Amino acid sequence: MADFDFDHWRRLAEQDPEAYFRARRSAIERFIGTHPANEARRLREMQGYIDCVRLSAGTPMNALLTVSKLMEEHLAALGEQSVALREATERLDAAVAHLDRLERIL
Repeated sequence: MADFDFDHWRRLAEQDPEAYFRARRSAIERFIGTHPANEARRLREMQGYIDCVRLSAGTPMNALLTVSKLMEEHLAALGEQSVALREATERLDAAVAHLDRLERIL
């Protein structure tokens, strides 16, 4: 993202919306194309969802809010899964430690 020129994209969108959307689609496809096939498929599905949200949102702000909410929900789910994984790891560590103590006794 370091080479992303926001002003260039803004000017293109203002001056030639058709060219903007062609260039946008091309940039998205180039990015997706850098990923393995299984990831590329998921990225295309996600982009399709984002495009549908953009079309149905009515305004760019509504689209932003909808996509942001989706990201927030996914991050919350990842956080919950992280907590569950940490708890399972702690239980596994305790079980392994218990087995080690039993082996020393026997």
